[in-house]
Amino acid sequence: MRKVLFIAFYYNHNNEIASKRLQGVAKYLSAYNWVPIVLVPKIEGINSQKSNIKIVETDYVDMLDKFLPSKSNSQDNSKVSSNSNSSSIMSKLFSKAVSIAGEIFAFPDGMKYWYEPAFNSACQVIEDENIDAIISSSFPITAHVIAHDLKNKYNIPWIADLRDLWNLNPYINHNFIRNHFELNLEKKTFSNVDVLTTTTQKAAETLKTLHPQSKIVPVYSGYDPDEFKHVETIKRDDKLTFMYAGSLYGGKRDPSILFDAVRQLIDEGKVEGSKISINFYGDKDNLVELVNSYNLEDIVNINGKIPYEDVLKREKSSDVLLLISWMNPKEKMFIPGKVYEYLAFKKPVLSLGYKEGSLKDLINETNIGHHTSNLEDTKKVFYSFYKEYIETGKVSYCGNENASKYSMVETARSFASILDEELK
Repeated sequence: MRKVLFIAFYYNHNNEIASKRLQGVAKYLSAYNWVPIVLVPKIEGINSQKSNIKIVETDYVDMLDKFLPSKSNSQDNSKVSSNSNSSSIMSKLFSKAVSIAGEIFAFPDGMKYWYEPAFNSACQVIEDENIDAIISSSFPITAHVIAHDLKNKYNIPWIADLRDLWNLNPYINHNFIRNHFELNLEKKTFSNVDVLTTTTQKAAETLKTLHPQSKIVPVYSGYDPDEFKHVETIKRDDKLTFMYAGSLYGGKRDPSILFDAVRQLIDEGKVEGSKISINFYGDKDNLVELVNSYNLEDIVNINGKIPYEDVLKREKSSDVLLLISWMNPKEKMFIPGKVYEYLAFKKPVLSLGYKEGSLKDLINETNIGHHTSNLEDTKKVFYSFYKEYIETGKVSYCGNENASKYSMVETARSFASILDEELK
């Protein structure tokens, strides 16, 4: 068995979507003759995973902890400012100051002070354990900076996994000065990398425009089969039940097309509202006002945030699972992590989002449901689900054999194959 050092900042953060890919890769690598040793920061309140995987915790100081006042001082200051009419203004000024400081000091990220303890611990692990290769995963970028220097020192194969792109990430905006330094750092950091991986083919193609000489391989994420084996179903209303769980990102993920489709189908007499339930879990992001504008208060249930375990139970107990993504070309390269849960539950999917891209490709490839981007198509799909439910009492799942490849077992196999290839 060969050994790989896995630099994975968010590995222990169960409430972060990033942990799913990190934990899944580490868990199943050993099935392909690679033993991972995971390097993580020791953070108060974040406990190490209980498993057979070796985890090395390092010292860690967050950038904010290093520069901001202590909690006790902050509490004292808050008592003083709460008695002042200027507290709101001071709060806004403080937020603005933190934002500006972040552009300057959080380069390449707020975890930059992890570098020294992590690098030192990594050197010890490489030498003591006879490590054969390195995988680093971002965010944070600091993980790749550490791996870059380890590669220079030990000259062993290194895979840099970008769960999200770095400078080519369409959702990150810096000022032009920060952009200049950030771009130079990315090129320097990956100058000695053996393989770059990312999560979709379109993301890999985008990354190739910045690193044309690098070997770039898309490695898709997936679900961990073990996580879904014992999820219970719960009692629900005798209605056609749709469910969405997650963030709406300040309205970027907009369910208006769905609400408009349902409203029109009801008004046209094709759908009976009393036989439908649409459940939202997560942040509310003006959902109440939006639902009221379509007069769907008796159909759309806004439930707020619930524990992840309860989300899974409700997903398993629903008829159709909803995906809502941004109607923007920037979305083309992304696949939301939620779709992998839906694959695990073998539930039909109604996806609303940009007209083309990685998500639509996956849905079409696996036949797990329908991806729509306009009102008429959404009406047709919704009505087809409704008609089948009224006639048969259920909505059929039609996923094909391609759906099975989107599991963490396959994700780990892909990483192992790349490692094997690099050590030939």
